[in-house]
Amino acid sequence: MGGETDPQALAELARGRVRSKRELLAQAVVGRLTAHHAFLLSEQLAHLDDLEEAIARVSGEIDRRLTAEREAVALLDTIPGVSQRTAEVLLAELGSDLSRFPSAQHLASWAGMCPGNAESGGKRLSGKTRKGNAWLRRTLVEIAHVAAKTKETYLAAQ
Repeated sequence: MGGETDPQALAELARGRVRSKRELLAQAVVGRLTAHHAFLLSEQLAHLDDLEEAIARVSGEIDRRLTAEREAVALLDTIPGVSQRTAEVLLAELGSDLSRFPSAQHLASWAGMCPGNAESGGKRLSGKTRKGNAWLRRTLVEIAHVAAKTKETYLAAQ
């Protein structure tokens, strides 16, 4: 973006696994990056910078609003598959007072995670789950996928 057009110098900027293919990368950029492309790339990078600033502002606001719940976030963060951001989503969707749910089964049903159990005349009918809270459901499914892939844990064994 700074006006560099030397293919070797551009290839040296590669990071990660692409670094092993610097020669191919240098060949690929020869004569392909015009002023038009540079302008579009700089616009996209500026947009990414704006989005990162917005994410930082929103993260700061979340931290400010969850100061009273720091202990709950830290406790949820100890569960395999739950990161700090995921714990914040759980607290935002459920709150810290779960006494409104008489049991874990009621909470799972409210979240839309329990399949139906319709049976008539010995024949199983649709076991479709209800919609429930979309944000909570999506987060719980994500946690389950991550927890299932953690090695040597009870949740992975399940």
